[in-house]
Amino acid sequence: MNRYLTFIFVIFLSSCSKVGEAPERTFDYSQEIIDLSVEIKGSWDQVCIITPYSDNQIAEELLGFKFDIERKSGIFVLDGITLLVATSEKQVIEYFEVPRNNIDFSSLKPGCYSKADSKFKIINRDGWYSVQHT
Repeated sequence: MNRYLTFIFVIFLSSCSKVGEAPERTFDYSQEIIDLSVEIKGSWDQVCIITPYSDNQIAEELLGFKFDIERKSGIFVLDGITLLVATSEKQVIEYFEVPRNNIDFSSLKPGCYSKADSKFKIINRDGWYSVQHT
């Protein structure tokens, strides 16, 4: 009986955990420009912006390879985040969610930008911050 309760407890705890959840990143919106080539460390070639309610098929079309965003992020079911994915040679280097109440990257169409072309102007619309590609 004791083993059975322990097993149920372990299953309960594991079902409540957020395994595989994308890390969250916020940006300083008092700046005029967000330069992702500086903000995202490491060696990467492109950064892709994946907007709310995107699924694995949309991610594969954008990235050019399979990446299970439905398991790694809440982007599939949430509209309060945008997922940014930095890649190099068909491999994910880094990915993170940006809350839309920080900087709304979903103001852009889903797409990818080269490292050299990953600067975005911050637009303030009455306290709601979005970006525009420069």
